[in-house]
Amino acid sequence: MSPLATPTAANSLVFESYSCPACKQPLLAESDRLHCANCPQTYPVVDGIPEFISGELSHSADPVLRRMTAIDRMARIYETRLWYPLVLAAYGGFRRTSLKQLIATIARNVEGIEGRILDVACGPGTYGRRIVSASREVFGIDVSRGMLRQGIAYTASEGIGSMHFARARVEALPFAREFFDAALCCGSLHLFADTLAALREVARVMKPGAILSVFTFTDGAAGILKYRGAREWLRAKYGLHVFELPALEETLDAAGFDSFAPEVFGSILTFRARRKH
Repeated sequence: MSPLATPTAANSLVFESYSCPACKQPLLAESDRLHCANCPQTYPVVDGIPEFISGELSHSADPVLRRMTAIDRMARIYETRLWYPLVLAAYGGFRRTSLKQLIATIARNVEGIEGRILDVACGPGTYGRRIVSASREVFGIDVSRGMLRQGIAYTASEGIGSMHFARARVEALPFAREFFDAALCCGSLHLFADTLAALREVARVMKPGAILSVFTFTDGAAGILKYRGAREWLRAKYGLHVFELPALEETLDAAGFDSFAPEVFGSILTFRARRKH
């Protein structure tokens, strides 16, 4: 595959669904890049993936972003027995839930919703790929090139044409205000440096009344996360937030969400919330 992928007539329409993350104005697809119609910003399209991140993340103050090379390499095993079963058992508690059950829960939270769905920190589209349909178009964003390229490979092999991938940060989403009918955030809310800022940006691009469906971690009754010392060590070393439910509900309220409905499986938390009207 060539380093730069030139947009075809079909995917030019998809690319023009994005907005400039700097000024939030529309983008135009031009050859191997997207050009802002309002400001001088341009964004390359690499291997069919719009790039909305500039700079070297390995020098970031955020410990998650500094580990991006390792996360890129992890993409090939992310949906195998070498990752999810081990993480869910260690962090959440042995046999408290499974990837299959999490996907079913996340899908149930957005059941019946049609239109455009945002998949925040989508990885290889683990959740987004499972909910696309003739009436649902999913836009996944992630900071990991490896995860996004794996997602492109999966959607190609699975014949999925309604999931799109872009490299972007949750703090600067490349979409217009009130663009989405629902949003997913699975396995990543606990990794964002500023939870409130991330949720506010997600709320910005969601329509009033739109549903947010999330999988993350809480200080539950099973797995290593039930121990305060483990939670503090993971926060200090890896930037991992482990949420207490009352504090999380307050953060969601401040970010523009209500109707918080959590389900806890050991120390694994799934919840549904609604973008305020």
